[in-house]
Amino acid sequence: DDQIAITIIFSEAVIVTGTPKLTLETGAADELVDYNSGSGGTTLTFIYTIDSDDIAIDLDYGSTGALALNNATISDAAGNAALLTLASPGESNSLGSNKAMVVDGVVPIVSSVSSSSTDGYYNEGDTLVLTVSFSEAVTVTGTPQLTLETGATDAVANYTSGSTSSVLAFRYVVTSGNNSSDLDYDSTNALALNSGTILDGAGNSANLTLAAPAAANSLGANKAIIIDSATPTISAVTSTTADGSYNAGDIIIITINFSEPVYVSGTPQLTLETGDTSAAVAEYSSGSGDTTLTFSYTIASGDNSNDLGYASTSALALNSGTILDGAENPANLTLAEPGAIKSLSISKSLIIDTTNPIVSSVTEGSAISTSGNDVDYQNFADTLVISWSGSDGGSGISIYEYALGTTTGATDAVNWTSTGIDTVATLTGLSLTEGTTYYLSVRATDVAGNMSDPDTADGITIDLTAPAGTTVSD
Repeated sequence: DDQIAITIIFSEAVIVTGTPKLTLETGAADELVDYNSGSGGTTLTFIYTIDSDDIAIDLDYGSTGALALNNATISDAAGNAALLTLASPGESNSLGSNKAMVVDGVVPIVSSVSSSSTDGYYNEGDTLVLTVSFSEAVTVTGTPQLTLETGATDAVANYTSGSTSSVLAFRYVVTSGNNSSDLDYDSTNALALNSGTILDGAGNSANLTLAAPAAANSLGANKAIIIDSATPTISAVTSTTADGSYNAGDIIIITINFSEPVYVSGTPQLTLETGDTSAAVAEYSSGSGDTTLTFSYTIASGDNSNDLGYASTSALALNSGTILDGAENPANLTLAEPGAIKSLSISKSLIIDTTNPIVSSVTEGSAISTSGNDVDYQNFADTLVISWSGSDGGSGISIYEYALGTTTGATDAVNWTSTGIDTVATLTGLSLTEGTTYYLSVRATDVAGNMSDPDTADGITIDLTAPAGTTVSD
């Protein structure tokens, strides 16, 4: 829209009728400039108003025949038509030779948005440099801004440098709450002047329209930048080990689920609640780079729990290691309250039982005792009714077994025989030796596989002979 007055000087005064035109060389589309004034004098004036997209590094007309009558006349007072041939463009007496005028009607446009920061993760406090490239050099005043899409709260990158060049730099500092899986600006009009200016050398205001987010030449397409200011949190603790009862030497696999992938160094530990003995520990074994970390717990002697859980909300400890997300935000290690939803003891039913069951009160049935400390006497050998009692405070008794032999725990009369969980049995068809003492032994195995020591009755001696009578005399 700038106007340039172009003057054509003749050798004598000329008179103009109509509107002669002068063709200017202005890039892809030449401009026709209309005669404006000067009739009756030696100098005619043509007014050129610069159009959008006009460009010339040294303004000149198009050719020696660039001045055309356009159905008008240019003649002297005697009616002689003027000779309209011009000097060759660029030569002496041409417009280009006489004046140095640069025409720039081309509006600068944004060609791409990128970043000089490397691809990867960034978290709170990190600084990124974003670059906006224009089609030509631009000059900046004030502090233009680029609005970024960073989750619940958009972030702003402020202009920092690049004026008089074609690449402008913007500075973005990640703040709390900023998150993006692939950083980009928020819309095609995300670049705003913010009361500043972005102009080219001729004063054309830049067109600030950006490529659509994620489209070619956008920040998201040019870079792979992940903004992560969120702290990873624990979403659940569970186990891949089947529900059931386990004893010393068994391995329990415990899994801790996080809200996002985490990376582990060292050997973090999870402290478990396993009774009065020193606390049991599950050690990290695998899962770095995933949302689920795996911990391994080997049951030790003395560990017991009717429903395995961790010790407290702070039971997960780094143990000089680290648990970080991809942006190196340290994970929040706070667990759900033991026994609350998403805790280990709620999600699984794991019984830890390393305590042997107890068998007591073993008896061989009805018998005749000669004294409190003496063995019992049984007067039959084919049937024996036996009974006992037992208890287990952990996983519960799974089976009882009994045996009969001539010594404590021996099986020379009856091998170990299971009764399931019954505490009474009847032994029939026995072939016992008269005068021999037999001992009933009973043992119990709990669901976790712990076996009690055999408990033995006080013994029974087989007596099948009736006492002999004696001769009585008066």
